[in-house]
Amino acid sequence: MGLPTIGILSAGVFGVFALSLVLPLFVALVEGNWRALEAIFLVAVGYGFLSAVTILSLSRRARTLNRAGVFMAAITVWLSLIAAAVPLFILVEGQQLVPAIFEASSAAVTLGATLRPPADLSPSMTFYRATVAWVGGLTTLTLAVYVLGPYRVGGIPNANLRQVQHARTENDPRIFVTLQSIAAPYLALTITCAMLLIIVRVPADDAIVVAMSMLSTNGFVPPGSTTSVLDNRLAEIVMMVFMLIGATSIIWHRLLVARGGEGSREHHEGMRYLAAIGALVVMAILAAIFAPPLGRPGFESAFNYVFDMISIATTTGITHDLRLGVSIPFEAILIIVFIGGCSYSTAGGIKAFRLLTMLKHVGNELDRLVYPSAILRDDVQYDTQQRIIAKSVWSTFFLGVLAVTIALLIFAAQGHSLPSAMALAAGAFSQVGNLVDSAVPGLSQGVASDATLLTIAALATIARIEILVVLAAITGNRW
Repeated sequence: MGLPTIGILSAGVFGVFALSLVLPLFVALVEGNWRALEAIFLVAVGYGFLSAVTILSLSRRARTLNRAGVFMAAITVWLSLIAAAVPLFILVEGQQLVPAIFEASSAAVTLGATLRPPADLSPSMTFYRATVAWVGGLTTLTLAVYVLGPYRVGGIPNANLRQVQHARTENDPRIFVTLQSIAAPYLALTITCAMLLIIVRVPADDAIVVAMSMLSTNGFVPPGSTTSVLDNRLAEIVMMVFMLIGATSIIWHRLLVARGGEGSREHHEGMRYLAAIGALVVMAILAAIFAPPLGRPGFESAFNYVFDMISIATTTGITHDLRLGVSIPFEAILIIVFIGGCSYSTAGGIKAFRLLTMLKHVGNELDRLVYPSAILRDDVQYDTQQRIIAKSVWSTFFLGVLAVTIALLIFAAQGHSLPSAMALAAGAFSQVGNLVDSAVPGLSQGVASDATLLTIAALATIARIEILVVLAAITGNRW
């Protein structure tokens, strides 16, 4: 299975994680938080040493991974990132093991829920949570390019994968070149978002944390007042724009810059996704006009509805006004978050391209009832490739429904009411932090049991890895 190669990849995760600790280390130094400074420094040095020694000792034994090995490596990379994030929650915040695992998982998979009230977090640990999520977003994109795309996991399109993946052969993956083509625009967009927030007078420290969360579609942001998330309309408009950027395909971004992206699957997916978001925004504005909350001006309620709609649709999971909660009907939330964002993005859910593929397939089957002998576009009856894609897409859909259903039953067995269990299952599956928070109102006060925390963490992690990847790693089959 290539255990030395998997070991090298795991060590690489610890090495990248060690480098990412520079930012929270600097914040701890400026803050004068010597406990955090010492812990972060020792963890960074330890991870760096462990990574270097492991890579040097295993490099000569590295082998090309087969399909099952690639999928097992993807799982190992995610578990390594979560494991790397755990110790600082214990060392700095004094958390027990299970809460620390939940915090690390929530940050790494960009769920964004936390067991501490954001107002009580030190600046260094605030930056630490945002940094872990930002690295988690980068990991999501990298594994999508190296695992999900090449193996068509769940029917994901890969026609334009070469825009970001630069591997020549299986023996020459050119990981660093590919990582650069992913990380450079990801970092540039994060810096752009932070600069725009600073320009509209958001404090620099808050701007950096928010920018990292927007591009990783992470639900963790610094605490604002009870009025709105940042108390700054222009800043919140910037947030909505970058939520949408984070939830759309990095390949589409590259195509738009290079040649407009016309005719590509990513272009169709991205444009239809944005059109759907636009339709939801119009509905939110109409709801604000005809059914505004009591005592809320029209513009204020409309802005609140639109922000929450975009936040939920992109699976970022930030509530605009904590006094009102998520201002979207609960049934609509469950459908929207399950769909999620686009392929090759940091958003959760089953992804919009799968919904489009299923709708196309259903449309073809309905047309076949009317025209039994017709040869239709993307027809699974005559096109083997389309049949394989349809099988993969529907498999992902039904496995997602099954996973959410099983999680719902587990949460219900743990004592949660049915609406709360549904919100927990959907929120964890699609990594939507405010949905999880709303289902357990006392989450940040430590009222959730260890069993609930572990269930949320496990479901969120499996969904982020992709359920088909887990099954393929176990069975060795291609899905």
